[in-house]
Amino acid sequence: MKASDLIKKLEADPDYQEMQKRRALELKEREAVLAEDERSLLEELSLIGYAIESVWDFVNNNNRHEFLRKFNGSYAGAYPTLVKHLTIEHHPRIREGIIRALTEKDANEVASESLLSEFYKEQDLNLKWVLANALRTVLTLSQKAKHPEYKEVYNGKGQP
Repeated sequence: MKASDLIKKLEADPDYQEMQKRRALELKEREAVLAEDERSLLEELSLIGYAIESVWDFVNNNNRHEFLRKFNGSYAGAYPTLVKHLTIEHHPRIREGIIRALTEKDANEVASESLLSEFYKEQDLNLKWVLANALRTVLTLSQKAKHPEYKEVYNGKGQP
């Protein structure tokens, strides 16, 4: 069957069309939940000069494909706000974005203690790995020697 034939078949299939409508609605609802969850963080960041659409705009902001970048440059001034939001309950997807945005070597002074604290408290295994990844980047060698537990999680040994 050609791709064009499959597309025609799916366009004529009411079950498939209904499934697509449900998926689109679920996606829209999820986007609304995430936007509401992230709203206070974005407002605080805007007040200090970071007009971003999502905390994820800070993540991988040096993408070589310029058209994919929504933010470019240093955001060290945002670290204290991001650290503050580590202790505020957020949707796991937003929390992951906050952690990944703090996964910068120059965030050590501002973020290392909070990242360590959150690492030891985190129950979600995926987020615990994200925190371990952040610690791998943020911590100094002496800090890493004092907290070797992050390596076990990062390397997958801390998972059931």
